[in-house]
Amino acid sequence: MARTLIALGVIAGALAVAWLYRRFRPSNPTAPTYSVPVRLERWDFAQPNVDWLLAVFTSKACSTCAAVLEAAEGLADGSLAVQEVEYRRHGELHRRYAVDAVPLAVLADKTGSVCASLAGPATSAELSALIASVRELPDSV
Repeated sequence: MARTLIALGVIAGALAVAWLYRRFRPSNPTAPTYSVPVRLERWDFAQPNVDWLLAVFTSKACSTCAAVLEAAEGLADGSLAVQEVEYRRHGELHRRYAVDAVPLAVLADKTGSVCASLAGPATSAELSALIASVRELPDSV
């Protein structure tokens, strides 16, 4: 009889520990989510006829946006236009393209199709590699 009570006590203790573990275990980590437009209407931007557009969505409240914009502007050339889309000045574009995180660099071809994007802090080398990888595609502009 004593062994049965001990076994029942051990089982009850194990069930209690399992219940507590399930109740108080940390939830799965969540990854930040953000949306990236799949198409940009090129007429919304200053140089719609250039082959490539690198639109850099920024905000004055963003601590890393200025560095990303500076890195992007250094890459502009005759076939690549770089344009800042700052939230206070161009909030309607942020809303139209459902941009909900900054900085966000979006590379679009001359038809407005978004070919690549980079969210968060980015260096000139990272942006340059992103642009080069898309320009090397066989059906790119």
